[in-house]
Amino acid sequence: MQQLPPQPAYILHSRPFRDSSLILELLTPDYGRIACIAKGARRDKQRRQRALQPFAPLLVTLLGRHDLKTLGPLENAGQPLWLKGRAVYGGLYANELLVRLLPEGESQVAVFAAYQQLLAQLATLGGEQSGELELPLRRFELGLLQALGSCPELNFSPLANAPIGADAIYRLTPEEGFAPVMVPPGSSLRATDFPGAQLLGLAALMESGDDELAVGMAEILSAAKRLARQLLAPLLGHRPLKSRELFRQVYGAP
Repeated sequence: MQQLPPQPAYILHSRPFRDSSLILELLTPDYGRIACIAKGARRDKQRRQRALQPFAPLLVTLLGRHDLKTLGPLENAGQPLWLKGRAVYGGLYANELLVRLLPEGESQVAVFAAYQQLLAQLATLGGEQSGELELPLRRFELGLLQALGSCPELNFSPLANAPIGADAIYRLTPEEGFAPVMVPPGSSLRATDFPGAQLLGLAALMESGDDELAVGMAEILSAAKRLARQLLAPLLGHRPLKSRELFRQVYGAP
């Protein structure tokens, strides 16, 4: 039986398989999202199932030649990150996005690093305020969309063949990315319209990774949320995200 080299991994999702096993969706750097069978995991509750928890860094060995691998030996690769309150749902949301959007079996080194950073940030939160989630989740969403090639450049307009101007208004278009538009004075912006200053602020936030840039930037984070929702919608289709629905049921918040 073919054995892949050991890989760092996180469990994104698990579901029962036959009488005593689990099918796991893993995130790894070299193979991206990959599915495997954890044989006997539901029976061996004292050891193996306890190790197969979300948000816990693992080192896994995968066996087999087919698309659905078998989980071989695994080790803990660090302490599990205990997320609290709303941060738990932020982690579940990220997991669901990765399961829904990542192609199977393709290297995702940047996405794996972004996911590690997200979990580390979520683990520092008290989980009592929804606003705490805005910066880490928006950065993760846009980073994931960039990795998938589904986020246009935030500081350049291909249609204008020029950098984004801070004083201009740009409309998100499926074909051209951000296109400059004229908005009559006193007219409301469309949902797809973004002030150039907000786009430049987003670009700086993504490029620097400096959380201090987001201090006092509620408008920037609001624009990031609106942009991410618009870009994610065609990729996710009409099936709602379970994690988002669960968050609303528990906290009554969008």
